Amino acid sequence: MSYKPYTLHINEDNTRYEFQSIGKRGIFEKVIIISLLDNPCNLALLDYDPVTDEYTDLSVTDNGDMREVLATVIQAIKLFLNIRPSKLIQFTGSSQSRTRLYQIAINKVYFDLKNDFEIYGWINEKWVPFEPNLSFESFLIGKSIIS
Repeated sequence: MSYKPYTLHINEDNTRYEFQSIGKRGIFEKVIIISLLDNPCNLALLDYDPVTDEYTDLSVTDNGDMREVLATVIQAIKLFLNIRPSKLIQFTGSSQSRTRLYQIAINKVYFDLKNDFEIYGWINEKWVPFEPNLSFESFLIGKSIIS
């Protein structure tokens, strides 16, 4: 993926990554949160709604910068796993179409990432090594998944 990620503002724990989506519909505040409660950790990509003062994973900004946003998510994953190499990150889209977008993004960067990270997909009720031509329900990425 040859798109430049947005600049990230990262908290001290390296678990919250804030950035701005800048595109055809304006500027939108976004945040990537990686939970530390479990292993695998959960990744959430959220939009900030200034009207409700809440974060949501259900909004559709349609800002024309999907590739840059996905590059930013991948950058956050890399930063997190470089600091916490024993952790795993699991992520699923909030809808089937969003999960499909994650699949497309992983397909584009898979060959670049596979040297540094292991990527698995959830299919038929089990984790299997990621393959670009399979359709997965969820994803798992880590420095070392199978020891």
